[in-house]
Amino acid sequence: MDAAAIPIRWAVEQDQRELVLTELFSRHGESLVRLAYCLIGERELAEEAVQDAYLSLYRNWRTVRKESSSLAYLRATVINRCRSDQRRLIRARTRDPLVAMTQATTVPSSEASVIAQDESSRIFAEVGRLPQRQREVVVCRYYLDLSERQTAELLGISLGSVKRHAHRGLAHLQSRLGENR
Repeated sequence: MDAAAIPIRWAVEQDQRELVLTELFSRHGESLVRLAYCLIGERELAEEAVQDAYLSLYRNWRTVRKESSSLAYLRATVINRCRSDQRRLIRARTRDPLVAMTQATTVPSSEASVIAQDESSRIFAEVGRLPQRQREVVVCRYYLDLSERQTAELLGISLGSVKRHAHRGLAHLQSRLGENR
């Protein structure tokens, strides 16, 4: 049976979960990769984070009660994986200065060269310079278009923290990119 022909019904039998996961991936996989890319800045790590999120959902199938919570589960898993990757990269760079120097001198791919010419690359670079929590809030609020409450729930922080981090992040971006953005 074709996965596209199956409407997503959350209370499916165990043998159909692969089909449901395939449908979830076709609907949300690309946006999750973009989310991870915004947070971590490397395509390969972003794709791995999304793969791990779907694997985690597969393993924890019975704990996710309904379809609507599956996307929130996937987003939270992707964000947590990106946090772990960032910590790992920071530790690697501080332990071995040669790693940091080598990474700084790598030749960008042709894809990266095209992206670098686009104005969005400036915005992405500035978002990447934000402190981790500000970056997460800005991406959730303005890239994923989540409400303040949804962002607070997803990141596990208070509503006031979301407002504070969003305000500070936007102020930084405006100061670096100019008022007309």
